[in-house]
Amino acid sequence: MTTAPNKRTAGMVAAAGMAFAGLALAGATGPAQAQDTSFKGKTVTLFITSGSGGSVDLMARLGARHLGKHLPGNPSVLAKNKGGAGGIVGANYIWEQAPKDGTELGSSLNSVPFAPLFYGQKKSKAAFDATKFNWIASPVKFVAVSIAWHTSKIKKWQDLREREMIVGSSGLGSSSTVDGFVMNALMGFKYKVIIGYPSGSDIDLAMIRGETDGRATTAWAGITSRYPKWLKDKTVTVLYQMGLEKYPGVPKDVPLIIDAVEDPKKKAALKLKMAAYDVGYPIYAPPATPAATVATLRKAYADTYKDPQLLAEAKKSRVDIAPLTGEQVAKIVADAYAAPEDVKQMLRDAINAPQKLDKAKTAKVATTLTGIQKKGRVVAFEAKGKATTAKVAKKTKITVGGKAAKASALKAGMACTVDYYGDGGQAKTIACK
Repeated sequence: MTTAPNKRTAGMVAAAGMAFAGLALAGATGPAQAQDTSFKGKTVTLFITSGSGGSVDLMARLGARHLGKHLPGNPSVLAKNKGGAGGIVGANYIWEQAPKDGTELGSSLNSVPFAPLFYGQKKSKAAFDATKFNWIASPVKFVAVSIAWHTSKIKKWQDLREREMIVGSSGLGSSSTVDGFVMNALMGFKYKVIIGYPSGSDIDLAMIRGETDGRATTAWAGITSRYPKWLKDKTVTVLYQMGLEKYPGVPKDVPLIIDAVEDPKKKAALKLKMAAYDVGYPIYAPPATPAATVATLRKAYADTYKDPQLLAEAKKSRVDIAPLTGEQVAKIVADAYAAPEDVKQMLRDAINAPQKLDKAKTAKVATTLTGIQKKGRVVAFEAKGKATTAKVAKKTKITVGGKAAKASALKAGMACTVDYYGDGGQAKTIACK
């Protein structure tokens, strides 16, 4: 399923009719410098700025598993989740605290670099200037679709103008929130966004449990890799595809929603939003990282995405690899921030139009742990007489006897109060006696 890289990526915005001004590329762009940075004896940590189980997690870990052998010195490479606020927390960490030696990198969903542009610096809570990150690479463009669960009354995109569709999201800056708001304002849709789900998998579980009707946007790669039966069994209805052009892997009968926009001004604003998808799942280093280190990382990721073992793993996982260079990603980001002000303002107005936001609710139960699964990453218990599980994440606050404890302290038979995001979802707190 591997596709050839789209070499026109950096120029797509202009081709779509957007009069973007040129900016100097972010970070250490320009002629590649000698690859003389060694990582021997070091550990490179890739911080994934989202929860586990989503498409960002999938793509970031795929690259991380093969990166070390392509870096000088063959360092160990660790992938760690550092989510929060739709990816803003992790990106702020890379901007403010990560060492500037290439040993700590970020990996985010496409919406994160554009959160300050779409929301404004203050409202987005972004501390960073996206044009000054050192963009390293991206494995593929982000191909996004809107889906409705089979029990929903929404069967085609036109229904979104007539009926409310409840969708889940992680935070204000996440693409699920942004896209919902934009489509409401520019297309007259009726998305109702519930924020606060800790990960992409929790958003999916909420849909499966019937708490939500679908997703305003989700990665096509996430569906084909994790839930191929959804398509085969028609468990979901794919309402439309986002982006500037049709992706060949998406069924032909799924419309490209940009083609349905008639008002030229609204179409221009929506094209700006859609352009963000072209950065895909970008990898980036902090500002002021030495140019030689940036060049080394860019070459290593370019080699990683050509690695036969990675490509075989990607094919097995049903995901495509069509990489973008760091220079291409930097150009897309710079061009977006340099868009005509009236276009940017229309998009901001669409995103920031007054809309009601609900918070994801947890369930709390006093129960007895019936089992510990997956090496402590999942706890089993009964809730209202039904066998239930909850994931134990790094963010899960655990106490035993009133004192902070690690997941390893949890044992079957313990009397605990579990506060969790529904059956199979992440536990917020586990307080045991």
